[in-house]
Amino acid sequence: MLENLKSYFHLDSKVTYLNHGSFGACPKFIFNEYIELQKELEVNPVKYLDYDIQDKLKNSKTALANFINCDNDDVVFFPNPTTAMNEVFRSLNLEKNDEILSTNHEYGALNKVWEFITIKTGSKYIQTDISVPFNSSENFIRKIESRINDKTKVLFVSHITSATGLIFPVKEVVNLAKKYGVLSIIDGAHVPGHIDLDISELNPDIYTGTFHKWMLSPKGVSFLYVKKELQSQIKPLIISWGYNNEFIEQTKFQDEHLWQGTNDISKYLTIPKTIEFREKYHWKEISLICKKQIIEFGLVIKNEFNFRPLCNLDSEFLGQMLSFDLDLLISKLKKIKNILREHNIVIPVFEWENKLIMRISLNGYNSEKDIQKLLLTLKKIIKL
Repeated sequence: MLENLKSYFHLDSKVTYLNHGSFGACPKFIFNEYIELQKELEVNPVKYLDYDIQDKLKNSKTALANFINCDNDDVVFFPNPTTAMNEVFRSLNLEKNDEILSTNHEYGALNKVWEFITIKTGSKYIQTDISVPFNSSENFIRKIESRINDKTKVLFVSHITSATGLIFPVKEVVNLAKKYGVLSIIDGAHVPGHIDLDISELNPDIYTGTFHKWMLSPKGVSFLYVKKELQSQIKPLIISWGYNNEFIEQTKFQDEHLWQGTNDISKYLTIPKTIEFREKYHWKEISLICKKQIIEFGLVIKNEFNFRPLCNLDSEFLGQMLSFDLDLLISKLKKIKNILREHNIVIPVFEWENKLIMRISLNGYNSEKDIQKLLLTLKKIIKL
């Protein structure tokens, strides 16, 4: 991590920001491009939205598709994975007693969507208990496979989990889905820009990810990938001009998602500039430095504080986020949050599976000073 990189962002210099995972942070280089695109829209809205937007979106989508290695026609823009997955889950035509097989590590908002779907359809959302510390792909796959039966219709798993910050073996999950003839749906919200993503190699049925987290785009830049043979099953959440379009300009799937009401879609056009920024400042190398710092931090909290990381620190399950068990009473959560707030430290601490968990995220704008400040604050927290 390089101290001077923080000046490239709009982040408050008085705040120790250790929560990149939640909403990301956008560099000035990219954000300025976003503002210029918005100005271009306001200078001549009709020209921008009626005449120019299709080519602009096509160029940006090409950059996106090249980055994640998939066909342009198989990916569409969404503001966030929650919206994308709402569309997908509602399109599945699940019936009574059909089962969606998942884990107890999934993102809370999407658990809520599945709750809505199961109430509506009579289907069942099965969350396999994946214990921590998480240290074995083989045990993970064995547990998932043991829950598959003739009622299982969907395997739904996070590529990188939100609360627990674990990199799950989703290639094996996708292969398992193929073996049993069920649908593989992968929540990759934390993946692009965090770890390598090759959609063609992974070959899921459906995949969603963000660019506004680890790719550093402006807020609200995400995508949905759907395999060609499944696209006719996915019904747009918003019905607009592309529905049953007599003159299909791209594909039915693309047309139905191109225009979903008047909106400022300038954010989607920043993807080429986002990729340019990451290449210019060698962000892949910066990510490796961040992971090294995460490992070093993990060793300190494990050895000096007796906190428990949720995976082995030298494993393939760890990226730039590390969640760890504070081994403190859950009743102390409010006091812990107050101490963090008093010290201007932004880091999530929450209850998960009857454990008090803290999750640190590091990116290029963080410094050793940020980590040391957190460690000093943790010394106060353990005295509660």
